[in-house]
Amino acid sequence: MNLRHPMTPVVPPRHIDNIYSPEEIEILFDIVRNRGPWRLIAAQHFKSAEEYLAVSGPKNHDPGRTLELSDLLTPTFRGYFGNYGLPLQESAHEICYSRKLLDMIKSMHGARYAVPNSYLFNVRAPAHSYDAGHFDSPSWRGIDKFNTPIWLLSVMAKSGLFEHWELRSGQVIALFYDSEVDGGFTYWPEGPDRPPARFPAPFHNSGILTHNEKMFHRGEASGPRHKRSIPGLGLESTVAGHGTDEWVIHNGTEEIARYHDSEMRFLFHYGAYVFDDLADATRYFEHTDDLTLEKVLELLCADLRRRGVRFEEPADPVHDTEFVALLTREYAMAPSTYPTEAPLDLVGA
Repeated sequence: MNLRHPMTPVVPPRHIDNIYSPEEIEILFDIVRNRGPWRLIAAQHFKSAEEYLAVSGPKNHDPGRTLELSDLLTPTFRGYFGNYGLPLQESAHEICYSRKLLDMIKSMHGARYAVPNSYLFNVRAPAHSYDAGHFDSPSWRGIDKFNTPIWLLSVMAKSGLFEHWELRSGQVIALFYDSEVDGGFTYWPEGPDRPPARFPAPFHNSGILTHNEKMFHRGEASGPRHKRSIPGLGLESTVAGHGTDEWVIHNGTEEIARYHDSEMRFLFHYGAYVFDDLADATRYFEHTDDLTLEKVLELLCADLRRRGVRFEEPADPVHDTEFVALLTREYAMAPSTYPTEAPLDLVGA
């Protein structure tokens, strides 16, 4: 009997040093500092507090209080060096196809081939962390974040029903945070129902070789504690480098906050898919064994019936709010314990 939790990585994360060469660091930070402004992550992925809470969010908030998305925002901004396996910044072309990074990810799975997927970066000003633990959006042959709602991808991963079609992946995460004031990385390598582990700060060109699409994790609060709330932060807020060592957050033309490099936390997130052999790669690229949305819903409904859940299958399952709530509730799971050194911030606390 397989007792492995559906949300456990193929191998535990491994701390790594000296991820990039000095020349590569110069290229990447030139993009981050000089080619913004960059938008909030939340503004790129969520339209409401409900959407945010379906994936990640605060625990133990007052149930009598209706949360707005503005209550949950942190000054964490995102841009891309590459996406879809393509370099989006010409100067980072060679890094997007880095053999060193791809070989590290292949080594996690013992795979023969790897192809780049997404290559993103986060720019974070001093911030609370309301993230109760999340996992990155997983992919299956035929089903991914480009054609399927993120909430459904989350349910699929937690159900453990779709491993036959799983696109195995890995990530190399490099962090730059020259401070010992919080700022670490918490993760749950044995599933969210088991105790967490963490990599503490500081970081400089160091980070993690990890399998974040199968593991709950969170970036901890960071920066000077008295600067972690920014009045006026909203979905329209952006960040951009200023001069050689400062960062400015704007709402349109209005400056609402300014920080020094030493107060910021930077994350470079390189991801790739891996394949055991040419037949495995061919199956993906030639779409000979793709999962369909109809098959996903068929397997989920069959599993609900096996569990003894009574429901009426709706005509439009993806957009039926009661059915969405049923799936979210039936497959709910989340971390319950946090490191003493890195507690979860509570909204309004």
